[in-house]
Amino acid sequence: MHNGGIRRQLMAGENKFVVEIFGHSLNLRSSANSEYTLQLAEYVDSQIHKVSRQSNDPIKVVLLASMNIANELFEEREAKEKSEKTLSRRADSLLEMVRKAG
Repeated sequence: MHNGGIRRQLMAGENKFVVEIFGHSLNLRSSANSEYTLQLAEYVDSQIHKVSRQSNDPIKVVLLASMNIANELFEEREAKEKSEKTLSRRADSLLEMVRKAG
């Protein structure tokens, strides 16, 4: 993260974090551990900083970074779905071969 970090406090069995993203502190509550939360914050921060070179408008920067992250998510979902379909077809094919052989 650029000039960022994470502070952690334990509150009634729940982790309370303060992370810095794009120069702003953000209070979070999560059951996730601090390392995971820091990775998420660093990733979001890096995506925002990458897009910030394209505009000086902070709202536009955050929206563009959000669109990029959403695009990555949708591409990964599509790749997973294709992979699952391919594996399913292969499994069906193998089962058919076993049935014919038996």
